[in-house]
Amino acid sequence: MKKIILLFTALALLAVPLFSQVVINQSDMPSAGDTLRVSVTSFVPAGYAQTAMDTTWNFIDLDALDQRVDTFVLATATPALYQLIFVLLGGANLAAPLRDIPVPGLPITQGFTFYKNSSSAFSNLGSAYTIQGFPLPAKYDNPDKIYKFPMPPGETWSSTSAFSIAVPDMLYYSTQRIRSSEVDGWGNLITPFGTFATVRVKSTLNIHDSIYVDSLAIGFGFDRNIIEYKWLGNGYGIPLLQINEEGPLVTATYLDSCRMSAQPLSVTLGPDTTVTVGTTLTLHAKVSYGTPPYQIIWSTLETGDSITVTVQDAQTYSAVVLDAMQNVAIAQKVVSVYGVGIGERNEGEMNIYPNPASGTVNIRLPEKFTEADLQVLTIQGKIVRESVVYPSSGEFNADLTSLPEGVYLIRILAKNKIYFGKIQIFK
Repeated sequence: MKKIILLFTALALLAVPLFSQVVINQSDMPSAGDTLRVSVTSFVPAGYAQTAMDTTWNFIDLDALDQRVDTFVLATATPALYQLIFVLLGGANLAAPLRDIPVPGLPITQGFTFYKNSSSAFSNLGSAYTIQGFPLPAKYDNPDKIYKFPMPPGETWSSTSAFSIAVPDMLYYSTQRIRSSEVDGWGNLITPFGTFATVRVKSTLNIHDSIYVDSLAIGFGFDRNIIEYKWLGNGYGIPLLQINEEGPLVTATYLDSCRMSAQPLSVTLGPDTTVTVGTTLTLHAKVSYGTPPYQIIWSTLETGDSITVTVQDAQTYSAVVLDAMQNVAIAQKVVSVYGVGIGERNEGEMNIYPNPASGTVNIRLPEKFTEADLQVLTIQGKIVRESVVYPSSGEFNADLTSLPEGVYLIRILAKNKIYFGKIQIFK
């Protein structure tokens, strides 16, 4: 009977995964060609900060709000200028297509983050961007050391890294980050993806960002404090689970199987439009997918789902949306003015009377001119009448008798200034 009990005990032990402390090294980091699906959620159970040696962390109840695929490529597969800065001068051997935009609103069309994976450390060397067709490297002065190899319990390391970039006629941006890390535990990790032997790394990041916006002639700085908890296993490339804590915002990202048809965050402001000078217009930002709640910032520096503007000249309005997972989406809407192009400023409305009119009208300008060009346009912007006028007293008459009924725009060009008005013709 004693032998039978011992046999059942042995079988029961075989049925339970037995893990020992793992050793993480260079071979456990991501490789070129990796495509790793992760789930993201902002619903993180309490107690995630607790740790111990030879313990079990149970996160089986994590429920994905979003999914994405992280990809990695050879650093030598990126644009040539990027390689000069990061490969030849920095020793990068791995790159990942950029997910995050350092400053919301930047018109970035291509970007990569560069890494150096060596036998002693795995480090972030910085990022490179293409803005309006021009490459813009942003290389850290010192690598941001994410992991130090090997990583026995109690191992600590730190790094201080900074870079700055200047986008001509747009903005100046600089950042400095101080990372302090420690291997503060090891044991078994349970997630919806499985059970794994892991070590845990806790990193504290103190980040200071500075931005100067040329168009607004203002600059400001802000500080961010982030705590990262990462559970690492052998051969998985990226953390099996990473929990980030930034103020009250806590997010979890973990390796997972396909659980949803992930749709990226998107926003639209509707089609471009053309209006008359002085029109009051309400612009709405329609946000789709991503993970609510959303934060919306307009180019006017207003926030919220919509803004109301009074149109005096042609403008391009933009909205930047940030969701709960820190995903960013950007949309633009061009609002043109009938008879006015982008950059063509209306110096002020003229006084036209009588209005409505059936024939000759009197036009009074805010200034006096010895000579000016008069243009009459349809509401669609087509010029139907053009002549030279002489408003030396600031006023002149215009005969519009031959025009069919309808609404027309009057444009006066004088000494590099442009004036607009609207007239209704009836018979």
